[in-house]
Amino acid sequence: MLDKFNPNFYAHLADDSAMIQAAVDAAAETGDAVTIPRHNARTGKPIWDICRAILLYSGSIVYLDNCHLRQADGINTNIFRNSNNDTPAGFTREGRQRNISIIGLGHCLLDGGEHTGVTEDNYKEKGVKTAFENCMINFANVERIKIRDINITHHRYWSMVFHYCSHGQISGIDFYGPYHWRNQDGINLRSGCSHFNIENLTGVTGDDIVALTNLRNYYAEPMAPCGYDDSIHNVVIRNIRATTRNSFVRLLNHGGRKIYNVLIQDIMFDCESDPCDPRPGQFVKAGEYVPLHPEIYKFKQDYGIRIGTYNYYRTDTVSQLGDLYNITIRNITCRGLVGVCLSCAAQDILIDNVRMYGNGLTGVFFAHGYMRNVVVRDVNFAPNDAPYEWNESMGGVPHDNRSWECEKYMNNDLDYATLPDRQLCAVYFKETNGRDLVFQGIHGHKNQTSVFGGFGDVKATVSGVVKPDDLPLNGGAHVGIDIQEI
Repeated sequence: MLDKFNPNFYAHLADDSAMIQAAVDAAAETGDAVTIPRHNARTGKPIWDICRAILLYSGSIVYLDNCHLRQADGINTNIFRNSNNDTPAGFTREGRQRNISIIGLGHCLLDGGEHTGVTEDNYKEKGVKTAFENCMINFANVERIKIRDINITHHRYWSMVFHYCSHGQISGIDFYGPYHWRNQDGINLRSGCSHFNIENLTGVTGDDIVALTNLRNYYAEPMAPCGYDDSIHNVVIRNIRATTRNSFVRLLNHGGRKIYNVLIQDIMFDCESDPCDPRPGQFVKAGEYVPLHPEIYKFKQDYGIRIGTYNYYRTDTVSQLGDLYNITIRNITCRGLVGVCLSCAAQDILIDNVRMYGNGLTGVFFAHGYMRNVVVRDVNFAPNDAPYEWNESMGGVPHDNRSWECEKYMNNDLDYATLPDRQLCAVYFKETNGRDLVFQGIHGHKNQTSVFGGFGDVKATVSGVVKPDDLPLNGGAHVGIDIQEI
């Protein structure tokens, strides 16, 4: 016999959203959990079409029992949203909601269905209040959140987004969102988010897998009277084994908003089915792997971890020293063009154990901006690494045609379009202002032009360099790069 916490109890209602909402409403009165089963008694099909967001309350627990929830065609709506989100109560301290859980059982699936064509660039002309309406999960002003063990496919925009939320646990999420539309990010923490654990992510996304973006946003002004700390802080991101054309993890802040106390560790690019050559003692060439995700593999992956972007909106709002700090990045295995990129302004950073393979030959890239107190330890490269646009048969100097990399130059007098392609180095600087930089255990590769390279105003110390005898430590015309070996 069905109970009132099963949506099928309400099979007489007009649509699937109404059925699920009725069960959630009933559970809110008693504190019970809702279980959404695979079978939909109203339609007789193993799918639930969501035409209006399911509103969750403080204390709501939803179990997705091997079910398939799909955003309805032609409708811009979340699948789940907290009930106070974007309401007058939701912009107050008194309206803060707590203890909301969405737990997957078996092979549960959240499905974006057919894309509506709404993006963050055109939502106004499409008559949509914000692009967040196309996210599958959208929470604002909530604390103590649990979301785990869910499969996500073809998300229309970011799969889930959080604004001014705290003490969240997100784990066991598997994505299948190969690049079809812009901004197919996995998980986004926005302004005012803190004390999150994000872990055990797999699959493929068309954009950043995890993004911490503290920028101007729809919720900032109405949330201001609450007096919340609008920084993003105390976040742990770990154990990602996935594929993307962009970054595993991206941190981005402008306009004086801060990001600090972030741990990123145990990240591995998961694209090749078998990178081992069956011939004893041989290595497969970088372009001969069998891709797990052909839709994404055809793109060059940009970065493993990307911190900052200069001139994201306009130059007078860029992040300053003191806005982003205390970031630990550890155990990164990456086939992207760059393992870790720092840009704009960063200080008190530890980068430990970066392992590059495939087509990437730059372990750490310091873009234009101000870097202070950065420690880089143990950067290594697979023996068969080779860049996309160079191999031994081509002859000449190893390079990668990325002169436009990391937005525009800070110095407007430079015509970056006429600059030569950047050379391939284990560590590269691009118009960087760096002090108190320490490098330990950096391994050079035979396909690089030097261990360190680039230009800027940098003073650094290095120890424990391992390199081929004919590979310079800081060779070529690397202007302003003062590397002292100790």
